[in-house]
Amino acid sequence: MNPPEIYSLSPEQRQKYKVQPDMVPNGDRILEGTHEHVQVAKNSSMRFWYNVQSASFSSHWHTALEIIMPLEGNYVAHILSETYVLDPGDIFIIPAGTIHSLEAPAQGSRLIYIFELNLLSQLPGYNYIQSLLSQPMRITYDEDPEYYTEEAKLILLLAEHYWGQSVTKEMNLYACLLSFFAKLGEKNVGSIPVSTGSTIKNSSVVSQLSMVLDYIDEHYSENMTLEQAAQIAGFSKFYFTRLFKEYTNHTFYEYLTEKRIHAAEQMLLVPKFPVTDVSIQAGFSSLSSFNRTFKRNKGCSPTEYRNLYTQGGQQNVYLRPNR
Repeated sequence: MNPPEIYSLSPEQRQKYKVQPDMVPNGDRILEGTHEHVQVAKNSSMRFWYNVQSASFSSHWHTALEIIMPLEGNYVAHILSETYVLDPGDIFIIPAGTIHSLEAPAQGSRLIYIFELNLLSQLPGYNYIQSLLSQPMRITYDEDPEYYTEEAKLILLLAEHYWGQSVTKEMNLYACLLSFFAKLGEKNVGSIPVSTGSTIKNSSVVSQLSMVLDYIDEHYSENMTLEQAAQIAGFSKFYFTRLFKEYTNHTFYEYLTEKRIHAAEQMLLVPKFPVTDVSIQAGFSSLSSFNRTFKRNKGCSPTEYRNLYTQGGQQNVYLRPNR
């Protein structure tokens, strides 16, 4: 159980956070089909809510990453075939571009943060963070009290800055986000058990592995092999295989496939781009291989995925801010 004293808001904060800052010109969250367009202020890439609605959010997606922290009452998220029942204080991360629906209790409150990762994507090490964020993540006190406490404090500090009046508000927000994701990355490096003598935390080894991730990011559509990646890193194939798994918690080919699937997701959002061309551009050897791998990873075929994300529809009446 997450200790309430770590994540609870004061009465003053609860009252203040019910009103969106003046920096946000429009309170509506607009849905076109299942695609949600989130209004943000000029020169900003984030939007936060202190949400006390009891209404649910039907299936939708957005290009931004989302973080939810229930404060009072549970909150339920449905992502593909998985259901996540969130307890008060849980920190739940929903990857960008993921179709999800949300169920609120009759009474309760939660913090909801939505933001683009464009700024972070320009920093060294981002490719590793991106690989971690390919699946939903939950951070709880029971799993690691010290880590949870640090991340929960940053979540609350983000709200303090967002509803604050500092002239350096945006800088403070990005500083908190950088710290949040840096801690997330550090926590998950070598998240599988490793030997006492592991060199994974050696700075030169991390630098070489990060160089490989950057190379994959640029050349994922090419016929890349484990041997080539090991050569780029300057390690033997067997040593590289072990270090790469420790560093990313994925095998080389698992990581490469995730990168290709992510690229395919973006291309599938373009309705007139043939699925066959998507499979080629994403680096798959054949359409059948692409279809099989995509369905295994995403739970639906590429065509089904495209239909979900591009179908027309009316504005969703539930996607409204609390007043």
